Amino acid sequence: MLSSQEEVDQFVADYSGTCDGISGNLILLSKLTGVNTDNPAASEITDISGLDFLKSINGSLTITINASEIIGFNLLTSVKGDIEITSSSSVQNINGFNNLNFVNRIVIANNTKLKIIEGFHKIKSLESSIEIGNNDSLEEIQAFNNILSIKGELNISNNKVLQKVSSFSRLVEIFSDLNLTSNPKLFSIEGFKELRVIGNDLNIEFIKEIYGFDNLRFVNRYLDFRNGIQKIPSFNNLEKVGAGFRIQNTRIQSINGFNSLLKTGDDFFLEDWFIISGNPILNEVRGFGRLIFVEGMLEVKNNPQLNDCSWLCNILNNGKITGNLIIQNNLNDCSNASKIIEICDPDFDNDGIANVVDLDDDNDGILDINEGNGLIDTDGDGFPDSLDLDADNDNCFDVIEAGFKDENGDGVLGNLPTNVDFNGKVILVSSGYTTPLDVNSNGIFDFQEESTLNPGKNGIIEICLNSPPIDLIDGLNGNPDSGGFWTPALQSGTGVFNPFVDKAGIYTYTHTNKTLNCGERTAQVLVEIPSTLNAGLDTEVTFCEENRLINLFDLLNGNPSQGGSWSPELASKTNIFDPTIDKAGVYTYTINDEFCGRISSKITIKNNSKPNAGIGTKIEICEFSPNINLLDFLSGNPDKNGIWSPNLPNGIFNPSINLSGIYTYTVDNGSCGIDTATIEVVVLKDNPLTNVTVNINDFSASNNQIQVFVFSKRKYEYSLDGIQYQLNNFFNNVSGGEQTVYVRGVDGCEFYSEKVFVKTYPTFFTPNNDGENDFWRLKDFPFENYKILIYNRFGNIIKEISSSSGFWDGNFNGNPAPSSNYWFKVVTDSGQIFTGNFSLLRK
Repeated sequence: MLSSQEEVDQFVADYSGTCDGISGNLILLSKLTGVNTDNPAASEITDISGLDFLKSINGSLTITINASEIIGFNLLTSVKGDIEITSSSSVQNINGFNNLNFVNRIVIANNTKLKIIEGFHKIKSLESSIEIGNNDSLEEIQAFNNILSIKGELNISNNKVLQKVSSFSRLVEIFSDLNLTSNPKLFSIEGFKELRVIGNDLNIEFIKEIYGFDNLRFVNRYLDFRNGIQKIPSFNNLEKVGAGFRIQNTRIQSINGFNSLLKTGDDFFLEDWFIISGNPILNEVRGFGRLIFVEGMLEVKNNPQLNDCSWLCNILNNGKITGNLIIQNNLNDCSNASKIIEICDPDFDNDGIANVVDLDDDNDGILDINEGNGLIDTDGDGFPDSLDLDADNDNCFDVIEAGFKDENGDGVLGNLPTNVDFNGKVILVSSGYTTPLDVNSNGIFDFQEESTLNPGKNGIIEICLNSPPIDLIDGLNGNPDSGGFWTPALQSGTGVFNPFVDKAGIYTYTHTNKTLNCGERTAQVLVEIPSTLNAGLDTEVTFCEENRLINLFDLLNGNPSQGGSWSPELASKTNIFDPTIDKAGVYTYTINDEFCGRISSKITIKNNSKPNAGIGTKIEICEFSPNINLLDFLSGNPDKNGIWSPNLPNGIFNPSINLSGIYTYTVDNGSCGIDTATIEVVVLKDNPLTNVTVNINDFSASNNQIQVFVFSKRKYEYSLDGIQYQLNNFFNNVSGGEQTVYVRGVDGCEFYSEKVFVKTYPTFFTPNNDGENDFWRLKDFPFENYKILIYNRFGNIIKEISSSSGFWDGNFNGNPAPSSNYWFKVVTDSGQIFTGNFSLLRK
């Protein structure tokens, strides 16, 4: 954390030449309370431009400073955590971050003087959300021009004077919400022209005119336009709204469009609606020509200038509304549902005979007089039986339940095209217009009472993990009939839900009526498990080891929850079973759950002994080595009573006789099972080594190093002169220039040598013309063409040296440079960069 300008400047001086990344968080929190109390002269952070050298931050970047602008960070490409610019009371402009291509979340909030947000132009996908809110002076957002996907929400809210959002023109998908709310000065918004999917809600309020959204196809939950909106786009590519659709309390005069919208509420359970309400100057609605399904209620009310609701005709004539149809407090022909139905359907069955003349308004072969002449609505769906092909809503057409023929299954008597007489009765058919069936002779026609098996009505079940299994049919309302099937399938293969193995969620119960060929009827149960606390399942454990502490909790089956208690209580008063104190037997684990009461499980402990063959490995042995006992190479204290395969008497391996291969050690300990371990033996011939890696840590101010790695478990010795060898593979204080690395096996097998180059540089010089160290230059540097840039402690370049001139005499602009530390960067023609620092000493 940096909390003062002095700390920022010192950080830049210390790391700008040698570091370009931060492994954790970077927090710029100006004058934090309790910080700098020993330095009252520490100043607020007003300039962070020096941090432009950073390329990556593996944590989060938090900025709360007193600068007038936040610019730079143009080398920064990745922030693994969040970027939060908050409560910076003096910041007026945010610009930069133009090479940033990865960040988890961006929050810009509570910056009272912030006027414009720019930059962030390389971000194409965001792992979480963008939140821009409570910036009282924010006027314009010009950032994020190339973002395509936001995997969280986009929230632009509570910015009092925001007037323009010109970004997000390429945005295709938002995985969560799009909120444009409480920005009272935002007159219009024109972006989002490429947006296709909103994963949750689209919430817009207080924006007078909305443009764009030309390609939006899906809003997976709520579409909500409210408060002060005067104009909205056509949304003519929008196909579905998963839950609720609402245009309420706006200043909209005309709604035109939504002509691709098919369904609302189809994907959301028990909370759906279609509402156009409380719009005082709305006088025209055109569109919704393909809307065929509304899950939940459809409400058009309190629109005092709206007198034409013919736009509802398609869904009323050809679609379905599962909830109430509420038409109230609108004008004239839009004042109630009956008037709209009248206007929409002067000839409901489109047979050319008006309903007032037609003796069979829906052409189902049942005379209107037998269907109540418009006065009976059996299923209460807003359509009288005479205008309803399924009057009792049992998913079986009235024409079938009346006993007539419907060969093509469309609910209308006979086959298409339908021919009628001047009274509207279907002709040229073999059935119809006789008394409808009443199979049970109860005085009610079959088409006006359910004839198919009833799946019931939607319901909800709350069940605890420790509860006994329950039949899901018990959670349905409306007296469901048995015999249906459930999807998704339950582990029981029946309708019995076991909370320990089945998942919470929505389960669909289906009845198929094959006798009447009337298709399927369904109802759903939402299963909720209010608590995830779980005591696990009863478990029996046999221990084959003695005197070992055992965590009983870890041995319980069924993923138990922490925090329970044991009975009888263990000696440790925790989950730890100590076989030297605690006795074998039955122990009960109990959790007290505020929702589900006491839940428990049992663990039965039995003792025995367990075989141990040890832990295998791979070994290499020289063909000249003496015999070895393979048991000595097994780790983990193996038992001594095992046998080897292939057979090795007493486990003795003779490298001059036995072959390379895998040798298996097996310990059979009866009821506690069998344990095995393997050793792969490689017999090495006297050959050159190939599995050697030489690492050089050079170009160091204090210690050039060579480290040699041989990827083998055999023993080796190492040398830099081929004469003096050592067992240590690490060489310190190595001289610069060409070196030769030698490796050989201790036992005489295998050898290796490699020439390497060690780069160095002088760590100081004394330009006093005494003939010693008067110049600073590179020595033992293997590149022919390169350039050296020398910096002072403020990061300013004071000398540039080419490989041809090759030295610095300690002067800057004709004057002796002061004694100090200096930093340098070497850039080769091939693009390699080396950095370091040295001292100029004047004696």
